[in-house]
Amino acid sequence: MTVGNPRIPKAPAVRTSIRTRLMRQDTLFAVSIVVILTLLSFVMARSALEQRVLAQLSGILSARETLLERTLQSAREEAVLLGSRSDLVRIAQGEKAQGILEAILANMRDEHMPAQAIAVFDSAGTLRGSVGTAMVAPSGSLQTTILQPVTGNEGWKAYRIFAPVRSDNGRRVGVIGIEFDVVSLLQPLLSAASLGETGEILLAMEKDGAIVLLHHRYSTADQKVIILGSLGDQYAFDLPLAQALKGETGIRSAEDYAGKKVFSAYRLIPVLGWGLEVKVDRTEALRSVTALAVSMGVAGALLTILAVFVTRLLALRLTQPLVRLSGRVSLLRPGNWVFRSSVRSGDEVEVLDRVVEDLAARLKVTYDHLEDEVTKRTAELREQYAKDRAILESIEHGVVAVDRRGKILDINPSVERLLGVERKAVLGEPIAQALPFCIHRKPCPANRHPVMRALEKRAPVRAATNTHMNIVRADHGLLPVNFAVTPLLVGRKLIGAVLVFQDMTDDRRIDYIKSEFISLASHQLRTPISTLRWYIELLSDEKNKNLTPVQRESIVEMQTAAARMADLVEALLHAARLEGGSITPKFGSVNITALLTDIAEELRALAKDAKISCAIDIPSKPVMIMTDAILVHIVLQNLFSNAVKYSRPGAQVNVKVRVHSGDVEIEVADRGIGIPAAEQHRIFERLFRARNATTVDTDGNGLGLFISHMIVDILGGKISFKSTENKGSTFTVRLPKNTRKKTV
Repeated sequence: MTVGNPRIPKAPAVRTSIRTRLMRQDTLFAVSIVVILTLLSFVMARSALEQRVLAQLSGILSARETLLERTLQSAREEAVLLGSRSDLVRIAQGEKAQGILEAILANMRDEHMPAQAIAVFDSAGTLRGSVGTAMVAPSGSLQTTILQPVTGNEGWKAYRIFAPVRSDNGRRVGVIGIEFDVVSLLQPLLSAASLGETGEILLAMEKDGAIVLLHHRYSTADQKVIILGSLGDQYAFDLPLAQALKGETGIRSAEDYAGKKVFSAYRLIPVLGWGLEVKVDRTEALRSVTALAVSMGVAGALLTILAVFVTRLLALRLTQPLVRLSGRVSLLRPGNWVFRSSVRSGDEVEVLDRVVEDLAARLKVTYDHLEDEVTKRTAELREQYAKDRAILESIEHGVVAVDRRGKILDINPSVERLLGVERKAVLGEPIAQALPFCIHRKPCPANRHPVMRALEKRAPVRAATNTHMNIVRADHGLLPVNFAVTPLLVGRKLIGAVLVFQDMTDDRRIDYIKSEFISLASHQLRTPISTLRWYIELLSDEKNKNLTPVQRESIVEMQTAAARMADLVEALLHAARLEGGSITPKFGSVNITALLTDIAEELRALAKDAKISCAIDIPSKPVMIMTDAILVHIVLQNLFSNAVKYSRPGAQVNVKVRVHSGDVEIEVADRGIGIPAAEQHRIFERLFRARNATTVDTDGNGLGLFISHMIVDILGGKISFKSTENKGSTFTVRLPKNTRKKTV
């Protein structure tokens, strides 16, 4: 036998090549670096530009404040100088002005001072002379110069400087007031040409608790003041002008009075008590950053393209040896195990190439010996299969193999012979349908089929010795069987089960013949035994004075032996009738409480003779059930008798009755010798007695529990027990209240 060339499987398709994965990973890494560096550069540039804009605004604010203070200081100094002139002293003392004030005003204008009115007051505040706009002297005794801004609906219109007029000896004799035009001051003060289109310089004052915006940019046209709302509310909203009027100084990003995002620098002008703010729109200020972002994005895209290109080149260079190696390995197959190392990269790929070379050499040697090994193993397997099949076919017992769902996988010829089925007809069929079971000639439900129970429990299931099991043949006849079902487990995994059954037809026939013989013999023995007992009774009559003591003792032993023989014959007849189905229970309404009370008296009498105490717990109220009182009496009498018989002197027997919704439970417990664990499965067999029972009671016949079990089964109830050797036994009988079970 030769092994042909095996079919070479197609190489599996590569889902994602290592070259593609390497390119993806390197590209992702490069793109991540470019994106991170671009974002960092953009953030740093934006932050630097913001700081520069804020610094520029702070510088402009300081310059405007300096300009304002210098202009006002120059006006103050001019007023002080004029207040010391002798001609103005004389005017303040009551002399006529006679054109002096007009000359001074003209002279100041010639010197480019924006004076537009002059007024002189005496020490009492009475006007002594004026030129230009009328003015009113400030109240109080003026000792230093004071500044009075003049505002209106058009904003800041002018400012007035009042200074004391003093004589040569320094005595205050009056007050001089000079009014200056602010046009020449506002133009440089509010100029925002260096701040772009959105740049503004704001000048605001507080009036009646509200913020009054006097000017926000210089214009030759008339402007109107703007009321910005309550100072307290705007301060709560972090309006820069409100913070300036509160005496705060700062530079930051904020929202202006129109709700726009701006960069702002602000502070309070102490000399006026006004707030000054320099601001510019954020969008315009950061316009260069936007352009920078576009440039950086373009540069990042170019770098990404370059990175992809370089990554592809590197991936091709690194993976080319692996691709070639993969192609050469895919050519290895039976008949072509030649592989020569060709990679000289000096890295792990070269090592892998040499390992493949060594592996190919090993595979060649292995495959050269594989054909003989396969031939040898195949022959051994066929021989073993033939042996196993021969053994299986030669077994007289029926053998059925099923899968884990209970479907038949195989049967041996004995199954075909015993059941009259064809192997092909039952393969793949559920065993509960192909080989149905019967219990005492009653069909067994599919879920109670022995094979299905073994699969469900994952434990062996065997036929009970006291239960007649049958398999339905193909001709609908019944085959008496004894069986065992063993589940097949691989580790903890269930793969199926094996059913082995034995034809019990001859055994059942022998049992039937034995039962018939026992029944016939028992009937034939009843009359002689009755006659024997009658004559023994006559001999034992007290009136018979001719008997010696020894003879009387012998007659008592004869009476005892005859009574035992009569009991045995009666028990054998009961057993034979029950097995033959000739006993039909007479169901009727039975007061189980009254029945147990009567039987309890018998129990107490038995217990008293054996020096054993009894504890009987019976319901006080009547409990009615549908059953046969005579058969129940036989069952309980057997249980009570055994409890007393196998208890030691001084022990106690307990009887309890529990009433449930559907049945009545009667429990008989003793503290006697118990039943050995190894023999408990046979306790309900006919003529069986446990090994320890024979040492206690030599009069037992092994029929009491057998008869009790069959009676309870006929009555539709259940009998069970729990027992421990040398500790006692508890037998429990459950009888239904209403259901009936007919004999078969």
